[in-house]
Amino acid sequence: MTYHPTNIQLESYATGTIGAVEGLVIATHLETCAKCREAVDSFEHQHALVLESHDSEYDVSMDSILDDILLMDVVSEPLTLRQKATIEVNGKEFTLPKSLSHLPEKMGEWRSYGGKVFSSTIDLGEEERVNLLYIGEDVQVPQHSHKGMESTLVLHGSFSDEGGEYVEGDYLFADGSTKHSPQTKPGQDCLCLTVLTEPMVFTQGVARVFNLFGRGMYP
Repeated sequence: MTYHPTNIQLESYATGTIGAVEGLVIATHLETCAKCREAVDSFEHQHALVLESHDSEYDVSMDSILDDILLMDVVSEPLTLRQKATIEVNGKEFTLPKSLSHLPEKMGEWRSYGGKVFSSTIDLGEEERVNLLYIGEDVQVPQHSHKGMESTLVLHGSFSDEGGEYVEGDYLFADGSTKHSPQTKPGQDCLCLTVLTEPMVFTQGVARVFNLFGRGMYP
């Protein structure tokens, strides 16, 4: 694993100031990245020290709030631990990380692009476009850029582009300055979680015709 969120993103995650969708992507990255987990732990510790160093006055109104909480009826429900979930695409089954185990119930139908690239939109109730993206073996996606921001987390396999090769667990961030054409090797497919704030725009070849149907195209 070579590619990680920035320290700014990890600190925002640690302090709870990061957006919900990006926080989910980083939480999934943390499941497999000890280096970033250590960084988050350090940021959480530093933030706790800052909070402890600030004097605060006691708010007496908190007493009544606590009393109301203690008087509430206790609802006893069995604790259900969410298990890892699986998805199927292109005749293959993949196990999702625990942080993504709720995604199957929010997934749309798989859309196929030439029987080589498949995409399913995830409805998380947020403004960003969230997708599971599957790229088959020995496939090159046409070069494109982005009107906004794109985050990608590799869940299975690997792919490469003009910037390098990305394997399971790698986190990538791209903006409008990035032009790339992701591709997989013969015998190696790839499953990714992607987040886009704006559509992507094709920059080469016949795929540019998709740009004519609006401001760009989502996977």
